[in-house]
Amino acid sequence: MTLTQHVRNGWYLGAWSDEIGRTLTQRWITDIPVCFYRLPDQTVTAVEDRCPHRKYPLSLGHLDDEGTLQCDYHGYRFDGQGVCVGVAEQADRPKAALRRFPLVERDGAIWIWPGDPELADESLLPDTSWLTDAGWTHVHGVVPLKARHMLLLENLLDLTHETFLHPTTIGNAAVAATPIDVTVDGDRVSFSRHMIGIEAPPFYEKSCGLTSPVDRWQDGDFYPPGIFILNIRVAATGTEEPEGFHMKVLYGLTPGRGNETHDFYALGRDYLIDDQELTKFQHEQQLAVMQEDVDALEAQEIMYATDPGGKAESSIKSDLAALRGRRAVAKMLAREQREQHEQGEQSKQQGARIPRSRTASV
Repeated sequence: MTLTQHVRNGWYLGAWSDEIGRTLTQRWITDIPVCFYRLPDQTVTAVEDRCPHRKYPLSLGHLDDEGTLQCDYHGYRFDGQGVCVGVAEQADRPKAALRRFPLVERDGAIWIWPGDPELADESLLPDTSWLTDAGWTHVHGVVPLKARHMLLLENLLDLTHETFLHPTTIGNAAVAATPIDVTVDGDRVSFSRHMIGIEAPPFYEKSCGLTSPVDRWQDGDFYPPGIFILNIRVAATGTEEPEGFHMKVLYGLTPGRGNETHDFYALGRDYLIDDQELTKFQHEQQLAVMQEDVDALEAQEIMYATDPGGKAESSIKSDLAALRGRRAVAKMLAREQREQHEQGEQSKQQGARIPRSRTASV
């Protein structure tokens, strides 16, 4: 049995709801090709994007008005449950079915569980109700990243890099100078950085109309293996909560094919929600910040991919959340691989107990 190099028994952001319609859409997730589409009742479904006949991508086929998916290589046809209902233009009806993945569509996001469907637990998903809350507005999208998803994870769990990578937008010296508090609850890793009486970074001056000094909070939660939510509060120094400007940033860190990652994002705010110019500005700034991260992470990926190893990494106190996040994913992967190995051994033992049929001697 091949052991996965990505955690698969967990939720990943597979697509935004507005990405998926009646057009067949391929997206690689944890090295698995997935075909997303909607059935006539608008229910979203996702199947492995390999026809069981000769592995042709089903996303290159077509979907009829009744929701039947046809492989356009040899005509295998599958109903909404993934069961083969025949082969076009032929009398054959082979016993074949597609692998379907557990999905949850909620708050405009489509979450996928690429592992054991028996273990898919919807309660493990974090609260994302702000994505559809009338008191919030948000923008969202996905950015391709040619780097392994663990590099993106550590980037998000160690925001001290804002001081150095994003000095013209969201970063300044106060981020790197302020220590963080880190907690671990089961698999979840959380951190908190509250910067008090600091200079307002350019992004917050322009989007909140604030002048220095300000109080800036960063409270982040990582839900392994691939969900990160950052809660932000910015206010004039001394302003008591709940007053102030609140933002949330959701990242879906979804491994794609090889060392590529789908970098899903959503940026929301609870103030001036009808200001379209502000929304446009914040979206442009979000994409600019993400591009700076992409450039850094893709350069970092080359260094990791070509490193012969043997030298220990250097770490400091601000790395604590990132190291805890790395450990959480490693534990989940080890647990999953151990379970796969045990299942494989059980299958071997069961196979060995099946008596072989005797061949009559002549």
